[in-house]
Amino acid sequence: MKRKHPLRRIMLGTAATVSGVVLLLALKQPGSEPVAAAGPQNPAQAPQAPATAPAAPGGGNGGGGGGGGNGGGARTVTGDAAQTQYGPVQVSVTVNGGKITGATAVKTPDSGPQSEQIAADSVPKLNQAALTAQSAKIDTVSGATYTSEGYRKSLQSALDKAGL
Repeated sequence: MKRKHPLRRIMLGTAATVSGVVLLLALKQPGSEPVAAAGPQNPAQAPQAPATAPAAPGGGNGGGGGGGGNGGGARTVTGDAAQTQYGPVQVSVTVNGGKITGATAVKTPDSGPQSEQIAADSVPKLNQAALTAQSAKIDTVSGATYTSEGYRKSLQSALDKAGL
């Protein structure tokens, strides 16, 4: 009689289990986790407008001395839309006296409730980072890598168009 090796069964069972776990992890999509109600869709756009509104008046007052050299007031330039895995990102900047006085995302990823929530959380941080850095060299917001990359690309496009 032929004797079956118990070690062979253990190895096959372990390999099957590991393969199953790897397949499950590989098939999990980044946006597949459930998110609270779709209510955050509107706040995804709400933080964008206030981020520009407070910055423009403050920048307009502070940039008045520097703006005299350009002979003009503030102007707004919109960058090209940058495509991301979850949808387009497009940034508009207000420039006065060679300085960024306002930044806002006019388009954000909207492939689902989770991407809209991520945009709602990250866009105000990216807007503030653009004002602080005065360039497109801004840090990636944790948990919003694709949105941050798209924001940077569109911001750089807007700055190029503005001549900065």
